[in-house]
Amino acid sequence: MRRVNTKEIFEATVRIMKDLLTPEGMSEAIRRIKARGEEDISDLLQRERENINDLVVETADRGGSPEALKGVRTELIDALVVRYLRNREVFMKTFPDGIENIETDPVSIWATLMISPADETRESSG
Repeated sequence: MRRVNTKEIFEATVRIMKDLLTPEGMSEAIRRIKARGEEDISDLLQRERENINDLVVETADRGGSPEALKGVRTELIDALVVRYLRNREVFMKTFPDGIENIETDPVSIWATLMISPADETRESSG
C-alpha cells in the first residue's frame, strides 16, 4: 500500500469502467442517463443502491472481469455508471492530492471509489 495520486485514481477507474463496459457501452449508458431527469436518476440510484454494491463486490472478487456484468439489467448498468461518475467527482474533490495507504491494484481502487463508507457500514451491520 502507498499513496495513490489523483491522476492514478482517475486513470485506473476509467480503465476499469471501459474494460467492464467497453467505451461504446459507457457512451450508450451516458446517453441513456442524459435522457433521464434528475429526479429519475436519484430514484434509480436509490432503488439500485444495494444491487450496485453487490455488483461492485462481485466484480472486484472476479478481478474486474467483464463477465461479472453479463446479463445485468440495463437499469443497473446505468445506475452503476451514474454512481461511478458522481463518486469519482466527489472523490477527486475530497482527496485532491490522492489518498494514503490504499491498495494500488486498479480493481481495488475502483471498488474503493464505488462503495461509500455509509454503504460499507450498512453492509457490515446488516
